[in-house]
Amino acid sequence: MTHGKHSDPGYHLPIEAHEELQALRHHLHLLAQLSIPETQNPDDLVLSRTGLAHCFSHLADTADRIVAAVAT
Repeated sequence: MTHGKHSDPGYHLPIEAHEELQALRHHLHLLAQLSIPETQNPDDLVLSRTGLAHCFSHLADTADRIVAAVAT
């Protein structure tokens, strides 16, 4: 591999899948921020378990769509 050149990973994402991948990254960063402990109540969650489960389910569905787009 030559330094400074982009290596091709062997697959290309359709534009829609790339946009979903960016949204997935954004949502993961948001969940990471929401899970940072507060100094006054470090054991409290900002989101309920039901809300958190919904978020993770949504992220998993998004990841499934991206994987399906690459597989086709």
